[in-house]
Amino acid sequence: MMKPSFSPPPYSDGPSQESQAPTPNDIVIAVMGITGAGKTTFIQHFCRQDLNVGHGLQSCTSKVEIVPCVMPNGKKIFLIDTPGFDDTYRPDTDILREIADWLAQAYQFHVRLTGIIYLHRITDVRIGGSGMKNLRMFRKLCGERGLGSVVLATTMWSLCPAVDACRREDQLVHQNDLWKYLVGHGARVFRQDDDAVSGQQIINYLINRAQPVTLDIQREMVDQGLKLGETSAGREVQEELEKLQQKHKKEMCEIRQEMEEAIREKDEERQEELREYRAQVDRQMTQAAEQTRQLEASREQLRREMKEQHSREIEQLRNEVTRRQQELERTSKENNDRYRELQKELKDYKDKVGRSKMKEGFYFEHMRTCPSCSTGYLYNGQLPSTTFCYRCMKSF
Repeated sequence: MMKPSFSPPPYSDGPSQESQAPTPNDIVIAVMGITGAGKTTFIQHFCRQDLNVGHGLQSCTSKVEIVPCVMPNGKKIFLIDTPGFDDTYRPDTDILREIADWLAQAYQFHVRLTGIIYLHRITDVRIGGSGMKNLRMFRKLCGERGLGSVVLATTMWSLCPAVDACRREDQLVHQNDLWKYLVGHGARVFRQDDDAVSGQQIINYLINRAQPVTLDIQREMVDQGLKLGETSAGREVQEELEKLQQKHKKEMCEIRQEMEEAIREKDEERQEELREYRAQVDRQMTQAAEQTRQLEASREQLRREMKEQHSREIEQLRNEVTRRQQELERTSKENNDRYRELQKELKDYKDKVGRSKMKEGFYFEHMRTCPSCSTGYLYNGQLPSTTFCYRCMKSF
């Protein structure tokens, strides 16, 4: 199948410079895993900004976030923080849309992943339902061909007796429904047990392999032009939604039967409880139907919807920056504690805006990269014959 044409609606009147956004020549590594596995902590070892924002912002892994990092040798890389498929407040459909959109857009702009780091807590006595779901979705996103560029890393070794940790690691590697398949197809197992030192070893392993990876979800959506629900990962979510819909239908049938009985017995209290329960199930059915509809999105439709959502998020962050600036101006410097707290909050929000703006580049139609300094220039519509680089002060 021919690669589908890429013709999004106009986004800006002219070129926009994104000097920090990843380019095809950059080292870009995705960090995945269940919520609480230590993804943001891992990235923080190599990031000069404070990622552990705790004053009103959602956690870093609630959205795909491009984080510019610097290795100890000064080499610049990008680590991609991703949400896990176990979010208490967001359905799997939202998480998949978030991840699939960024991966597809990056692939469209020829930004390929150097590798993927999948983190797992060695403290977990067993892998529960959410952990197994994350693992299944990870396999569906990657596909078999991409596993050679995957690192499976266990975290939190200091919180677990060595004997127990080693036994769990062995179980992960050799059990069929855990990591055995992944390791058998080229994934490498590491221990993230020494903060930045072991983290650097993991990153260097992927960099030295020098084998950029194309994931199944990228081939399916970009090369094959499949809708999100037609991809392997999308079908996995769709199957879960179908099971949920069957469960809701069964619950509604049971509610009707119990309601008839409560009416016959004139049990008003029970009738009210059943009405509330029915309204709750009805809301859940509506939500499941909406999630099914969202899986029908084509890549272009998904890109438009996610671009609109991203614009709203950027605006919210900017409003928070303005609010902090205004409060800082009103706060007396004599109130040292609150003044310092506001200064940190303001910096954190500005950093968050900066990281979020990196994603804007992937919602344009074209990107042209300066061959001398790697600065990216973004366009919609027809590309000009030449581009002037404001950093090098010359055309290319």
